[in-house]
Amino acid sequence: MKHLIAFIPGIALLMLVAGCDVKKNNLSDEQKDSIVVEVPDTAIYGVVGEGTSMHVLELLTEDGKTMSFAMSQDSCSDIQGGIFAGDKVTLTTRKGSGEDLEVEKLVNLTSLLGKWTSLDRNFEIQEDGVIVSAMKAESHPYTQWSMVNGNLVLNADTFAVLLLGPDSMSIENNKGIFVYKRQKP
Repeated sequence: MKHLIAFIPGIALLMLVAGCDVKKNNLSDEQKDSIVVEVPDTAIYGVVGEGTSMHVLELLTEDGKTMSFAMSQDSCSDIQGGIFAGDKVTLTTRKGSGEDLEVEKLVNLTSLLGKWTSLDRNFEIQEDGVIVSAMKAESHPYTQWSMVNGNLVLNADTFAVLLLGPDSMSIENNKGIFVYKRQKP
């Protein structure tokens, strides 16, 4: 009988823990989609400086610093949207040879702005994180954008920028690759 009395609190505790686990895992699909995880942004933002050359990026950062980053064929930097003095950019870096930082990925934010269209979307990326949709029948139109760690965030969807050219953009997330054509003004 003593063993049975000692065993009952253990069973009650086990049932309580199991009941808590079931409640945690019973999130609806809607609740799972609404969970937002904050990811620290380690990218550097700024304006391309006049001192930029074929192998060196001069960046005037948002906090007023002038920084230089190596760019060489050997480093295989991922440059999307081109590099033009005066353009706003975001970049991620990696440690290069010696103590120099190399550009790992650069996205030209000035080139990103504009009107983009695909088979099912038609929107304009504007400054200050605003997106204006031109399709009224779109079920989930993009309304805001940002950059985090060199990736494009449209609403709550995060995309890697695969290609950003003068007339086309390709972005990718876990649902696939999306290709957009720039609309002429």
